[in-house]
Parts: sequence; C-alpha cells; structure tokens
Amino acid sequence: MAVQTGEGTMEIIYGSTSIPAGPDVFGGYLARPDAIGQWPTVIVFGPDSVPTSAVKNICRVFARHSIAALAPDLTADHEVNQAIAMKLVGFISDPTGRWSNAQLGYGTLAFGRGIYDAAAHAATGGGVAAVAGVATTFDEIVTEDLRSANVATLYIGSRGDEESDADATLTRRTDLPLTTFVVYPDAPAGWWDDDADGYDDTYAADTLDRVLSFFGEHLPERV
Repeated sequence: MAVQTGEGTMEIIYGSTSIPAGPDVFGGYLARPDAIGQWPTVIVFGPDSVPTSAVKNICRVFARHSIAALAPDLTADHEVNQAIAMKLVGFISDPTGRWSNAQLGYGTLAFGRGIYDAAAHAATGGGVAAVAGVATTFDEIVTEDLRSANVATLYIGSRGDEESDADATLTRRTDLPLTTFVVYPDAPAGWWDDDADGYDDTYAADTLDRVLSFFGEHLPERV
C-alpha cells in the first residue's frame, strides 16, 4: 500500500487488500490512519458489489479523520454477503491486528442498495454500534432489520434523488426511534459520488461532515 498526506489531519495507509478469514481470503479496499493505535472502524457497503472509486475515496477521507474504513468485495447474493460480512468481523475484531478497536464495536455505512446488506448485518448482533445509510430507501425489509439491530442510525437522503425514496423513508420514523433523518430538498441522484453526473460538492461535503460526526459520537474512541 502507498502512503498519502492530504486533507484531514492524519497520514494514512490505503489500497486494495486481502482479508484472511480462516481458509478463505476476500478482497476489499482498506484505508486507515498510519499511526500507532487501535482505531474506530467502519465497514462500507457500496451500491455495487465491488468498491467504486467514489467509495474508495470516502474510505480515504474517513482514514484522514481518524476512522479506519474497510469496503469489502461482495457478490450479488445477499446471503453470501452476510456470510462474508460475519467473517470480516473476525478480521477487524482481532486485537492482534493492532489497528482496529472493532472488538469494542464498529460501524456500518451504506450507499444505495448496500443498505440491505448493512442493515441485515447489523441485525445479527455481531457488534455493530452504529449504522448510516446515504442515498437509499428504508423500506419494510430494511426497517425491520434496523429495529432488530436497535442501534444509533443516521439516514441521509434527498427529495431530488429519483433513485431512492426519501419521503417513503420518513414514514418509518415512528418505527425507528434511534434514527436521525436528514433529507435534502433537491440534491440530485449521485450527489455524494464524485464520479456521478449529479455530484454536488456542497451536498457531498455536508453529507461527509454529518456521517463523520455521527460515527465520531457513537463509535468507541481510539485505544
């Protein structure tokens, strides 16, 4: 992996990585602070099975703000993804790895359809301390999983995003009392994705600020 100095306060280590899980090895993208300590950690479930360049960039931003971020390679099979996610927990929760404090609790961040994997994983009780969903829809399936997870949750959506349904999500407020809902009036589809036609620097920056603050509040501090 390469080392980069840039925005934020931390020098970071980042790049594609191999994730050992017993006899299996999974691919993914990892960004973490390049400093001694066990850091708060987030598993990122992107809108596609393989981390996109936008998801990788967000992982690097997290690392520069003192949060390790791992975006695994997943599949189109929801059940397979759940098995992969549980194996990833063993990887990030192993204190001998000396970079993550996930054994004390970790976060999940989802974009688009990634919320189905993120919410289902949180419902397993595997140690998820907080969930954030961006540019997605909390439908009946996701809502039931998040109710089972019963952890602090952040939703960020937009009425201008035709690829998700913010108003339908808002109808779930009474079912999800631990959730904070943020809805932009007109951010277009892809406002958070710097490769998308609808990317909006102002909305993207606000989204990242909110998500970073949320995880900063709800994840265990560096040890």
